[in-house]
Amino acid sequence: MKRSVIIAPLALLLASPMYHVQAFGKAVSIPLQRSFNRNNNILTTRRQARARLSQNSKQMIQLAPDVDFDEDTHDVEPDFGQVRLTDATDTYYYGVISVGTPSQNFTVTFDTGSANMWIPGVRCTSKACLQHNRYDHELSSTYQPLNGQFAIQYGTGEVRGFTSQDTVRVGGITIKDQPFAETISEDEVFELPDTEFDGLFGLAFKSLASGGLVPPMSKMIEEALVDEPVFAFALSQGHRSFGELLLGGYNELHYKGDLRWMRVIRSKYWQVSMEGIWYGDGKFNLLSLSKDQDVSKMPLDLIVASETDAIPTDIWHQEKADEAKEKARIKARKKAKEGDYDMDLDEKRRHPPKDASPKIKKLLPTQSNDAPETSAIMDTGTSFLLGDPNSIKLISRIIGADFRTGDMSCAHLSDLKSFWISLGGFKFEIAPEHYVYRDPVKKTCSSAWVPSYDSPFWVLGDSFLRAYYAVFDMKEKKVGLAPINMPLRHF
Repeated sequence: MKRSVIIAPLALLLASPMYHVQAFGKAVSIPLQRSFNRNNNILTTRRQARARLSQNSKQMIQLAPDVDFDEDTHDVEPDFGQVRLTDATDTYYYGVISVGTPSQNFTVTFDTGSANMWIPGVRCTSKACLQHNRYDHELSSTYQPLNGQFAIQYGTGEVRGFTSQDTVRVGGITIKDQPFAETISEDEVFELPDTEFDGLFGLAFKSLASGGLVPPMSKMIEEALVDEPVFAFALSQGHRSFGELLLGGYNELHYKGDLRWMRVIRSKYWQVSMEGIWYGDGKFNLLSLSKDQDVSKMPLDLIVASETDAIPTDIWHQEKADEAKEKARIKARKKAKEGDYDMDLDEKRRHPPKDASPKIKKLLPTQSNDAPETSAIMDTGTSFLLGDPNSIKLISRIIGADFRTGDMSCAHLSDLKSFWISLGGFKFEIAPEHYVYRDPVKKTCSSAWVPSYDSPFWVLGDSFLRAYYAVFDMKEKKVGLAPINMPLRHF
């Protein structure tokens, strides 16, 4: 199975029902949609409302106090604005914005891994542009030229264009004089069917923006269009189910327990410290183990052993100790031939060190809490979990996936355990249902763990984030995560 990594930046417009939520601050909800199949309270309410309406009068309909009834459509509607969206591939999320006066609509990926906003321009003749909605600034009375050049290289392709300024509307918020880029060239990675959205809406920090352009969220904060400098994602999983982006606050009803706040260590990306990865209740930090080139020779049951397992280390220790002794003998003979005999060798043989193989201690740090110095970014514009090749190779071996393609058997998924990722001093679970992609049509499975050969940090994309409600605080420069608790909504 060919695996394509959807990395930011990585249509059909479908009505998106929503329900009222209690949020902090002046907040706007933008539904986001995925594909799979589960039940949904909103859908059930809509069906019940229609059924009762056909049998009795409207007064017989019992609706929740936070759900309105539309007398014209005989449908259940939210009491605040809707956004139309779609997701065709189950690997990324996007919603709808409008640009210009009168409005021109575009589907965009809301991407925490980049800071620029761009949409296809009418001058762009690349195949990718011709397949998508294109912005014509000559049709907008609020357009202003900025005349700057724009070029940005992403993990999967490049876009080029020039900078413009116009009114942008997102989830009911109107941003006047918002700078962005009109593309004149887009790589083939943005073509259909791989990429159904038109453009990108960056949500990273201003310092990451190309060309000095002010990101939309930063402009909203500067102009007090939102009460709080905060936005939050709830990414769903299910057939035509909806997630939500909340601008200007976060929703306490969408998560369980308390938010675990992590400090952003570099305010360009949403980058936090990463201390390690563990499999199941295993005691070994896989990031530490993967740094040793001999780890591929270790027995798998030893790598994933828990604290309570009877670890078969005797044979492993003996083999490595014998190997170390043999290397010492060879080295000593070589020195003797060169006339540089080790005079202390006999003494060392009579009184060998307690640990004959220092490497064993490194490979099996049973009492060590040492963590590699690394970090990770929270990236809603990336589908998978990108990390250093050595770690991904070890993880792939544990779950039985092909390191290069990600292909794996679907037969033993029930035997897989969760991974635990330590971020900012907290451990977060990622279950098999999130790190394994199942194609219901082809009946195939593939791993979401993908090697990255040029990134200085790990990239935790949608495979990780959809298990959590994620709150991004731009003023305090911190990220909060808590287990998601949002009922699936379908249309």
